[in-house]
This record gives sequence, C-alpha cells and structure tokens, in this order.
Amino acid sequence: MPISGLRDALGRLGSLPQSLASLRFEVDRRSLVEVSALILILFVAAALRELPLRWGAYLTAYDPFFQYRVAEYVVENGFSAWFSWHDSLSWYPMGRDVPHSSFPGLPFSAAALYMVLRTLGVGVSLRDVCIHFPILMAVVTCIVVYLLGRDLGGGTVGIFSSLFVAISPAFISRTSLGFFDTENIGIFGMAAVSLLFLRSIDGGRPLTWRLLYSSLAGLALAYLYASWGASKYMTGLLTLFILSTLFTRRYDRRMLTSYCLTMFIGYLFAISVPKLGPRFLLSVENVTVLLLVATLLVYEAVRTRISTRRLIIPALILAISALGVALLLQYVGIAKPLTGKFLSVLNPSKRPESPLLESVAEHKRAVWTSFFMDFGFILPLSVFGCYIALRGLDERKLYALLFYLTALYFAGSMIRLTLILSIPAALMASYALVELLTPHIQLAAGWGRERRRRVMGVGREASMLFIAFILIATMPTIWRAASTSYRPGTFASSAVPVRIGGEYPQDWPQALTWMRDNLPEDAIVVSWWDYGYWIETVAGKRTLADGSTRIQRQIAQIALIMMLNESRSLEILRRYGATHILVFATFNPNNPRQQWPFGDNVKWSWMVQIAGLNLTDYYSNRRYTEKFYDSTLYKLMTMTADPEHFELVFASEHNFVLIYRIRY
Repeated sequence: MPISGLRDALGRLGSLPQSLASLRFEVDRRSLVEVSALILILFVAAALRELPLRWGAYLTAYDPFFQYRVAEYVVENGFSAWFSWHDSLSWYPMGRDVPHSSFPGLPFSAAALYMVLRTLGVGVSLRDVCIHFPILMAVVTCIVVYLLGRDLGGGTVGIFSSLFVAISPAFISRTSLGFFDTENIGIFGMAAVSLLFLRSIDGGRPLTWRLLYSSLAGLALAYLYASWGASKYMTGLLTLFILSTLFTRRYDRRMLTSYCLTMFIGYLFAISVPKLGPRFLLSVENVTVLLLVATLLVYEAVRTRISTRRLIIPALILAISALGVALLLQYVGIAKPLTGKFLSVLNPSKRPESPLLESVAEHKRAVWTSFFMDFGFILPLSVFGCYIALRGLDERKLYALLFYLTALYFAGSMIRLTLILSIPAALMASYALVELLTPHIQLAAGWGRERRRRVMGVGREASMLFIAFILIATMPTIWRAASTSYRPGTFASSAVPVRIGGEYPQDWPQALTWMRDNLPEDAIVVSWWDYGYWIETVAGKRTLADGSTRIQRQIAQIALIMMLNESRSLEILRRYGATHILVFATFNPNNPRQQWPFGDNVKWSWMVQIAGLNLTDYYSNRRYTEKFYDSTLYKLMTMTADPEHFELVFASEHNFVLIYRIRY
C-alpha cells in the first residue's frame, strides 16, 4: 500500500471514535426528543379527558354506573363472589344472573387497582378509581399506539399516531372522566393485540422472542375477550389478515405458529368467562378460525410438493371450502350465527327489523358530517396513507390496511364504532403525514445537498408554506377535541346539555337522592329502560329494565305501560307489583310549550314501535292524536294523571324528573 493511502486509512481509523460519538449523540438526541414528545402527548391526552372535572367528579352516561356497581360488589364480597351473584335489583321480578350477562374484565381491573392502591397506603375511594380509570387506559393506549406506529414507519410515525389518538374526539368520548365502560379496555386490547401479534410474525426476530410475543398477544386477546363483546372484531381481523397473506404470497410457516399460539391462549381464558363458556368456540367466527387452522395445516403438508405458483388455486379452493363449511355448520345449527348488534353491523339493512336496537342513538348509521367532525383532516390523510402503503406493501402495512378498511366499514354502519376507526385512522394518517412532510422539512431546514433548492418541483419557500398548511389543517380536529372534552357528562348535566340560569340542571341527582332516602327498601320503580342503571346504582331501588335487559318482552311491557291509557296501564303495573313510576320529560322551564329533545317526550315514538302498536294511531298528519293525549305517559309528563291512581310524590327542580306513587 502506498504511504499516502496508509496515512489516509490511519487518519480515518483515528477519527472513528469521534464519528461514533457523534452518531451516538445524534441517536440519543433523537430518542430524547421522541420521548419528550411522547410525554407531552400523554399529558395532553390526560388533560383533555380531565376537563369535565370542572362540573364535578361524576360517573357519566348509563352503563358506567353498572360497571361501578359490579366493582363495588367485588371489593366488598371478593372476586369469587361475582361468579355466583344473582342481582335482585335488576330485571325485576326475574333478577339478573350477573356472571352470565356481563364481562368481568373492567370491574375486576378497577377493583384490583383499588386494592393495590389501598395496600400501598394511597387514600383513594373506589369511586375515584372508577372515575379516573378511563383516563389511565387512554394514556396506556396512546403508548401502545406509539409503539405500533413506530413499528409501522419509524419513531415519527409513532409520535403522530399517538398524538392523533390522544386528540381523537371519537376516542375521547369513550375515555373521558367518568366514562367507566368496557371500551376503556376494548380499544387498548385491540391496539395491544395488533402490536404483539405483528411482532410475533416478524421474521427478523429469534424464535424465542416470536413465541414470547405470540404468548403475550394471546394474553392481550384473552383480556379483550373477558372485557368487551366487540372482541369478535379482533378475531375476524386476525383471520382476515392470515387469509390475505395467503393470497398475496406473504404467508410463512411462522404466521401459522403465531396465529395458533395466540388464538389458543385467548380461547383458553375465554371459555372460563361465564358469559362465553365453552360454547363460545362454536360461534361462527371461532369455527372459522378452527377451520382456517386446519386449512393451513393441509396447505403446509402439500406446499413442499407443489410449486408456489401452482399453489394459488388449491389454496383458494381450500379457503373457500373452509368458509363454506363454517356457513354449513351455522345453517344446521352447530355453529352459533351472528345475531343482534353484530349482525346489524355487518348488514345494516337488518336493523329496522328491531325497533329496540334502532331506538339507541349510538346504533345509527354514521353520516359524512360525523366522520369529519370526529376526524377532520385525519380522514383524507388516512386515505392517502392507504395509497402510499399499497405502493410498498409488507406484512405490517397489509395488516394496517385491513384494520383501516374494515373499521371504516363498521364505523359507517354504526356511529358508535367510529371509536374503533380512531386507531387505524391515526396510524394511516401519520404514515401519510410523515411521507408528505419529510422531504419538505428537509428542504426547509436545508438538509442534504441535493435537497437544498428544490424537492418535488417546489422551492424552499413553497415547502415551508406546505408544512404550515398541513399543520393548520389539523387545528380544527384539536379544537373539536377540546370542545368535546370541555362539557359536563350526562349525569352531571342530568342528560340535558343546556344551561339554565348559567348552570347545568341537577334534576337527576336530586331525584335519585330523594329516591334513595325516601322510598322504601322494597320499592319497585318503573321507568323507561335508559334510566335503570341510575336507579339501581344511585338510588338502590329495583327496576324492571336497564341498559342490558335481554328480555325484550319486558321492555315491550314497559312501553305498553307508557303508551296505553291509565286503566290498561294499571292492569300491567299490578301484575308486576310496581310501587312507583318515573318519567323524564324535558320541556323548557321558561317556555313549557317548547320541547327539548332529551327525555321521554321524544322517546315515546320508539315506545310505540317497541310495544308493537301503530305509530299513526298516536301521530298523524303532523298532529298528535287523541290516543296520544290519553296515554299514561303524556298524562304523567304533564302532571294531569288521575291522582287517585298516580300520586305525584316528587318533582325535580325544573320538573324534568317526576315520580309518582301507584295506587291500585
């Protein structure tokens, strides 16, 4: 080697420690910025969800009150007592078999957290734990989504994914202060299963790590099964992904290993949940999983004997055969078909067949305005992200695409499911945003000699304007998130989100407190099913129906009580031995002729349909009929009922909640 060449080589070798130190500094600085950004995002996520605290620390909506009541029962009686709990306050006179009609995941989690905190000496009440539990789960979910986004497209994609989830109005609505319901764990579970399963099929990881991630994915899936009925979606998504890898020639034996281990662990725990039990494995989606595994085993047996190109048609035949067998088993009654809400999500045209299902506001079909209100600029960004992902498709991008497209369909089918869309929309939008902004940021910052003047045909000034436009376009979503958060919950405003005299009404807390303190222990209160959980949990009184009553005939009987005349209503009330009846009528206190659309005064039309009555008998030619004015509900709402049979014993501050003693 020439002397000059040796001198240059020694010089480069001598500068190596300095170069490595510089590289390490860059990596450390990037990691520090990333971690700092993530911490800031988690703070924003928590702060947005804490905003309703201004109106008091309350549970909100309806279902969270039941979940709190279950957690309270577990704390007072032990976890094992839950498995034999027959609740006499619900679904009178039958009562409710709680373990076979509810999931333990959420109340058990809150009860366990409360016990741990108390053991550590933290002076906190179970109620406070339940009220703040949704915020904790939202923060944890943001961390999981960050990791999921980082695996998809790098740290910057992870940061933006976490940010978009943190400020998503759809996600905030189900994880804000007091919304202690199954979605808290449901969305976390979906993100966690996705993260862990995708890592388990990563061919670049050692087998030991892949098996570990598969096991963790199975445990996350088990937690999801034990917490949320919509876990069926996760089962279907994983199955669809495996099928898609088969037909896009991305399938590998490691996927079968991960899929089998994940599903086995998930099922092992799921069948121990009383509501699911061993028959859970016979539901059509799980039968499809078992048939898919059998199909893949056959595929593995023949793939070594047939060329890859010739395998496509046999694989297609096997997959179609598996689906056909699943449908056949459903037809002959071996596999349980999808019913109720799940069937109506797949086929929204079935929903009008069930007025009870259709009467729930969150079961309505989504419209484009609701999509843009919830997602704003994130929505078009996510669509563009799908296009970019298709250009460089790999296993993770394929999964993200399927996650996004299926969630988009279900969100369009039922407005409540925009919640599920919040995760894949954040991922795809972040992926698109980083792809769009990276070259322009490099140009604006002057990074790279080849990018200092022009990129994509535009100059540095235009790139800076483009960056500003993208950032400004996300502002409405942030504003929407803040405005959504800065409202009192349903209970804190008595389900009437209107200020009266500068304050939100407190009619429901007043009524429930009065019921708790003044009604006898054996009182049986009749009301529309919406308010059942409040009456059971806060007032501690028996009701005929609540938000999870499975016996539709009982709800139909309540509808008849409300919409028939007084004498016929009394006959039904006598059969139940009801002692009191409650109505919730939202007439403007300053103008009683004006109706606000929040109470029974607007729900009566659904009562007519659920009772099997003719709607035109009550409202025809844009006018209420004599039959409507003669209904028990109308007379109770207007306080004109016969006092010999319906004695008014309580009227809330604005006459929104009226309670009558029934005299036979």
